[in-house]
Amino acid sequence: MSYEAKVFRILIASPSDVDEEREIAVKTIQEWNDLNSAERQIVLLPLRWETHTAPEYGKRPQEVINRQMVDHCDLVIGVFWTRIGSPTGAADSGTLEEIERVAGQGKPVMLYFSQVKKDPNQIDLEQFAKLKEFKEKTFPKALVESFNTQIEYRDKLAKQIEIQLRNLIVTDGKTSEEDSEPGSSNISLEFCDLETGDNLGQEINLETTYFDVTGLEDVPDYKPNLPEESSNKSISRILNRSNSDYYREYVRYLVNYSMFKPVKFWLRNNGIIGARDIYIDMRISTDMEDLRIESSSSFKIQKPVRDEDRSFSVNFGDILNGEGLEVSQSGDVWDTNMEIRALQPKREVKSRQTMIVGGKSSGSIDFQVRVYADTLSEPILQSLKINMEVETVEILAKDLLIDSGILISDELDEKAS
Repeated sequence: MSYEAKVFRILIASPSDVDEEREIAVKTIQEWNDLNSAERQIVLLPLRWETHTAPEYGKRPQEVINRQMVDHCDLVIGVFWTRIGSPTGAADSGTLEEIERVAGQGKPVMLYFSQVKKDPNQIDLEQFAKLKEFKEKTFPKALVESFNTQIEYRDKLAKQIEIQLRNLIVTDGKTSEEDSEPGSSNISLEFCDLETGDNLGQEINLETTYFDVTGLEDVPDYKPNLPEESSNKSISRILNRSNSDYYREYVRYLVNYSMFKPVKFWLRNNGIIGARDIYIDMRISTDMEDLRIESSSSFKIQKPVRDEDRSFSVNFGDILNGEGLEVSQSGDVWDTNMEIRALQPKREVKSRQTMIVGGKSSGSIDFQVRVYADTLSEPILQSLKINMEVETVEILAKDLLIDSGILISDELDEKAS
């Protein structure tokens, strides 16, 4: 799925004595784009009159700049040192006219004042006096920054661009027709089909079988078939290596394998802005008295073997080619969480992390979910639900072995004798 990136235009307004700081602002914006644009589907566009305006005959120069560039910006960065700039006929300087015009439109303004030392002989005192007057008017009613070195300026600018960008994203998300939720990301967590990876929604039905087994004590020991021509020593070695409890262990294996089911999740960003550092917290409760919830990476069902010198276990995480979703239990409540580094807008991911659920009786499993992300001012709250339908089958242990094909009836009678 293709998606057009969101563009935020940043106007860089400054008089001529801070050309280096203006270039630092451009490079800082470009560095942000290099690191973030692909993942977050956002492009920051630095605006300067040299590159984003064209001359028009018979018009006041600043009026042309305002119409072609200033009125289209989303944010302004103003930088000053010792000068205020040249008069425009409507304001003390073009820089001030741009800043006041953007501020009057209710758009954010970031102001930086350099405190780097300068030779007094190179200072225009009239310009410096006007700058001082502007500072005195601005400081009480605006949030401004000062810096002593260009490195300090760059570091502050990089941090505060990110802060202002998040505010812009939230504002843009509130007015966007594509996203009715507050903020720029509307992330939904739902269940995922284990085989196809399709979205199953926020409520699913799981059907399992619980074998209520009786007569386990009547299941005979496992006896290996011995070669006709065997010495007493070889017969003794074969018998010593065989697992006499093989059939009884296989009954327990079938009971567990039928009772537990894996659960996987599906995540989508329905918003218009990419999200990073997504953290999903889940609290799980149930009305089932005997529910078990386990991580697929640690939940093992021991599949018995006839030869005790060998071992074999079934790990749900291996079968599903996924990772275990770690679960902790406190009383009747389970807690788990998952993290995803980034999720682009209008995209979905199928989580590799899986949990295992199972019980002996039917009931519901309720998930209270909180979704956190860098573009969300508040976590998104969601509810998920699993309806567990458990069929209880009362069965003799030997009949379960026969039904599963482990033994045939005549063979079982032979083993018993």
